[in-house]
Amino acid sequence: MLYVDVTDFMNNVDHYIDLCSKGEIHITKNGNVVAILSNPDVKYFETLTRLCGCLKDYDTGENYKDMIGKEIMRKCGY
Repeated sequence: MLYVDVTDFMNNVDHYIDLCSKGEIHITKNGNVVAILSNPDVKYFETLTRLCGCLKDYDTGENYKDMIGKEIMRKCGY
């Protein structure tokens, strides 16, 4: 998680967009967080992991829908 002042963010938008693939960027103004920049794929996978538990086959190239379907079926005993 990275914190950056809004002025610095506005002056270096491209740099911070590249960095958001590694984690969230909290944009601050007067020391207060006013926005959060995040990678939607990372956030989506984190959310799925919380919902379904540990998806151990996440690096197999399967898409999210297939992974969640298999995990739900496994947890339901099918």
